[in-house]
Amino acid sequence: MAFDQRNLTQIIWAVLLITMGVLLCVKEPYALRVSPGSAFLSFARYFIAVFLIVGGAKKLYKSYFLKDKEPPS
Repeated sequence: MAFDQRNLTQIIWAVLLITMGVLLCVKEPYALRVSPGSAFLSFARYFIAVFLIVGGAKKLYKSYFLKDKEPPS
């Protein structure tokens, strides 16, 4: 089972999406110190972070679990 270039690129992209989502969640408490009165910005940042994490996880799930099964040779 060799990875082709497209599959490798999709896996790297999925890992980057998940990483950016996690880093956005980690960074959020520090961003709240700068603008403490903005509840909407806090909600929007967490929403974007969850969106990135779910998108990356979905891409990884598709890559590993939903690919075509190769018949045994």
